[in-house]
Amino acid sequence: MITVVIPLYNKAHTIVETLGSVLKQSFTEFEVILVNDGSTDNSTEVITKKFSDGRIKVINQTNQGVSVARNVGVANARYEYIAFLDGDDLWLPGYLATMAKAIKLYPKAGMFCCAGIVRNSDKVEILRTTRKYMKKIVEINFFENPHVFLHTSATIVSRIEFNKTKGFPLGMKRNQDFALFFSLALITQVVYCGFPLSVYVGGVEGQTTSNFNSSVLLHKANRYNYVYDNWISSGANNKDFIIFMKYELRHGLYSLIKKNGYKDINLFLDNLSKGVISQFLPMELALYKDKYLKFFAISFIVSTKIRWKMRGYPVVGEAN
Repeated sequence: MITVVIPLYNKAHTIVETLGSVLKQSFTEFEVILVNDGSTDNSTEVITKKFSDGRIKVINQTNQGVSVARNVGVANARYEYIAFLDGDDLWLPGYLATMAKAIKLYPKAGMFCCAGIVRNSDKVEILRTTRKYMKKIVEINFFENPHVFLHTSATIVSRIEFNKTKGFPLGMKRNQDFALFFSLALITQVVYCGFPLSVYVGGVEGQTTSNFNSSVLLHKANRYNYVYDNWISSGANNKDFIIFMKYELRHGLYSLIKKNGYKDINLFLDNLSKGVISQFLPMELALYKDKYLKFFAISFIVSTKIRWKMRGYPVVGEAN
């Protein structure tokens, strides 16, 4: 029923625990496809030595990036639902069973997100969940709070719905997961499982992050452009996406303005598509680019955050 897709690149130090957490699932109707993306360590040897389960399949390819690896995994899947898991994250034993229950309850949904635990490098654990959906399985307005609802290793998608997209976008080294899942949320019903059954393990060697800084600005701009184009292609019906996009974009600019990062602001804005830019008034964009208008820019963004809250939306990225 479920194909588990794990991209693998130099994860010999974590893959045993990750794969072990899959094999300990109470739900057993699954296969595991590990796509070895040209690892230079002994990841595959570790898997062969530690595991002999017939449900595990390893596909080897030259290094082409995580998007290609995940897409290859989906292309080789035998089952109709795809569960994504990174090679350094974990599932608690009831994860797949709970998600399978959600699939049975909402057979027309195309994406299922689950609450989880964030485990920092110092072993401190933080719940990644939303209070109003705690211990519930419900259909959600995804763009109400996607950064709480979504984590790649806590997401299952319908292969049929996945194949309506272009998959994980190639060449996007950061934000490729947001690009795909946000695009999916534009075309299919999304269901949330308010049970913290996945574990994101932070501070792992070789891990990437996606903070709003100069090293990821171009990829973040590409993500905005990519999802916006898909919003247009989907019929431009989901107005909550535009509301969220503007809120999130302003929030990122707010951080850069406070740090006087005007070079980065101009780099980012200059790489947004005409479509994305068209959602903002020219006067607003002028505020963000001029350091002498910093006070007015910050005041304007704060006012938009207040309007966001007055509409009943939660603070993005925070539990509600």
